[in-house]
Amino acid sequence: GVQLMVAKMILPILGGSPSVWNTCMFFFQATLLLGYGYAHLATRWWGVRRHAIFHSILLFIPLAFLPIAFQKTEVGSEIAHPILSVLAWLTLGVSVPFFVVSTSAPLVQKWFAQTPHPDRDDPYFLYAASNFGSLLGVLSYPLVIEPSFSLDRQSFLWMIAYGLLVIVTIGCATFIGKLGGDREQAITLARSHEDFPETFLTPPITQQKIQWVFLSFLPSSLMLGVTTYITTDIASIPLLWAVPLAIYLLSFVLTFSRKSFQLNRTLISISPLFFSGTIALENIKILLPVGILLFAHWGSLFLASCVLHGELAKSRPHPEYLTEFYFWISLGGVLGGLFNSIVAPWIFPRLVEYPLIIGLVLLLLRDPWQEDRSSKPEIENLEALNREVKQAKIENPDLDVSEWVSANVLSHYSSRNRPRKRTLFSLTLPISLGVLIGNFFLGFQLNLGNSSFIAWLFTLGLFGAIGYAFSLYPWRWLVGFIFVILLNQFALPTSQVIYSDRNFFGVNQVLYNATENYHAFVHGTTLHGKQSLDPQRQNEPLTYFTKTGPIGQLFQSLETEPRISRIGVIGLGVGTLAAYAKPGQTWRFYEIDPAVEKIASDPQYFTFLQNAKGEVNIVLGDGRLSIAKVPNNSYDLLVMDAFSSDSIPVHLVTREAINLYLQKLSPQGLLALNITNRYLDLQPVIGALARDRNLVTLTQWDKIVSVEERQLGKTPSHWVILARDRRDFGNLANDPRWKPIANESSISVWTDNFSNLFRSLRIFKTRYSGL
Repeated sequence: GVQLMVAKMILPILGGSPSVWNTCMFFFQATLLLGYGYAHLATRWWGVRRHAIFHSILLFIPLAFLPIAFQKTEVGSEIAHPILSVLAWLTLGVSVPFFVVSTSAPLVQKWFAQTPHPDRDDPYFLYAASNFGSLLGVLSYPLVIEPSFSLDRQSFLWMIAYGLLVIVTIGCATFIGKLGGDREQAITLARSHEDFPETFLTPPITQQKIQWVFLSFLPSSLMLGVTTYITTDIASIPLLWAVPLAIYLLSFVLTFSRKSFQLNRTLISISPLFFSGTIALENIKILLPVGILLFAHWGSLFLASCVLHGELAKSRPHPEYLTEFYFWISLGGVLGGLFNSIVAPWIFPRLVEYPLIIGLVLLLLRDPWQEDRSSKPEIENLEALNREVKQAKIENPDLDVSEWVSANVLSHYSSRNRPRKRTLFSLTLPISLGVLIGNFFLGFQLNLGNSSFIAWLFTLGLFGAIGYAFSLYPWRWLVGFIFVILLNQFALPTSQVIYSDRNFFGVNQVLYNATENYHAFVHGTTLHGKQSLDPQRQNEPLTYFTKTGPIGQLFQSLETEPRISRIGVIGLGVGTLAAYAKPGQTWRFYEIDPAVEKIASDPQYFTFLQNAKGEVNIVLGDGRLSIAKVPNNSYDLLVMDAFSSDSIPVHLVTREAINLYLQKLSPQGLLALNITNRYLDLQPVIGALARDRNLVTLTQWDKIVSVEERQLGKTPSHWVILARDRRDFGNLANDPRWKPIANESSISVWTDNFSNLFRSLRIFKTRYSGL
């Protein structure tokens, strides 16, 4: 769970973006690759015994970097290059301890292969045990560790756990040293080779290594794609990072265990429907309960990971090549992290990589009901055939080669030309392709410039490389090519995308709806602002900010209050709130995403900022960090409207954050928070924070919107207002639409070191849409 702990430590510094987690995973996968590379090369150069002595000394170096902590002065958090900032923070703070820990799994297995233990010739079950330990750590973090311990305490406990690892590892190294030298590796096995895959007896060839890379690349990328999709709409928190990572680790545990787990044939057969259905849900945004959506996405990840990691387990080599095998697996994982965290945001204007990887998994599926032809030598692969003949001659020196070839190759070749029997898989695969094609044509817009040339080139190259590595038939290449075209041409049919931008903070789009004559700004899947193009209504605030909604009621009640002249807003959106600005007022918007500032300031898209009657300024940077720089008592009203798609960055609603806001507010100042959310109920959390500081509260959930209001651009919204004294609310104090937050003593106060979103999830409530 160190990945979850470290990501949570640095999350507040970079605005709570879901991309923080993807970048963290890329860093940890890259460090893991370095650890596996060290394990492979060191054992080859020095031998197991001498390397065990060196590694025992190396174990003490990370103690100088523990406990893990991050100082804000170490790396600047400027938003121009957030990925570099994340990687720099992680390199300085955690790279050395994690590098040494990452070497444990391959080294212990390599050492185990040198012992006289009966299972020494197939030590891969220890890889399952290692991943099982990681799985326990990942699951225990959001369910036990995060709700129970502060980050400081978590870091201290991790240091204790590392100390125990040092003791155990030195004990293993001492045992290896007493064996008196390296055991001579032998290809002959203690058990019949029938218990192992064919590749166990032969050195890995280049094509096999490329397969290992892709078989680990696809699940790694899919895990991060699922995580991005879910955390974009709910919250970038360890709870929702943990589940995809746990599923990913579980697939390793099941497929590399002694009784290697093989997916039931029926499950594999229906998986095409599962995958195509998930892509359809992702594209057309069907309104379903959160539980069903999570089941679909997590289920697809589980099926895909088990299938692909199962192929890895089948192709595992002899322990002589164990560390090299893990190196190639780790390389695939790193490439998956690199693709999702850096490459995809650069070349794709939308979150295309998630359905793209699912499509690639579909491309590699094989019918589990047909004879496994991989267990027979392919006549086209002369190199593989030559190895098979040599192995057969070793086992039987009197073998008649021509007779063996006739029995094992020619008969198999002729069987390939016999009509295949109909299976469940042969039915579900065409149906799933039909679902995908129908889904894509539902939103098909012919626009070959929708993606960059680099995106097309990269995607087709990826398909081509996988086709080569797995010797796919031409018809599968053709299906993949058609899939890429349709995927890149998909667009929501209700509105025209007139601007699209993707960066570290997510996907931003400006839509034009000709039917209702408005521009809308969508971040991820959530509406963040809308403006009518009708000159009569152009300055009218819409969506969550209408005059009849909670925030509109607040500004109307303050029109006669001269004390409200300095307003700060965390979160820009399209600048809708600037429509409430009055002459003589000073408004300052804080926005972390430069793309959002560009959209809101461009009059060809939105004009709220341009038409504002008061003085309006924009400050780029994380809202909390930027507000901390202004003098105390700088604002009469602070509005917190910082969405990350449909989630609210957790670091903006903690005890330390509330204390900061109160310092920057005047004695009679108000704090208004937009907690509108499809998946999280944050009202009890805000209530606990208010009680912690003896603040008074008012809340209104304006969820009943008439058809007429919706046609005019109003959407449901949920707002909370905090004040030091009830009289500061003015007329709203006696407004029956506003109620105090009920006291829920069971809710703990969130801090920078502690938060628990599990209790705030609306798991099985149907989400409402702002569009």
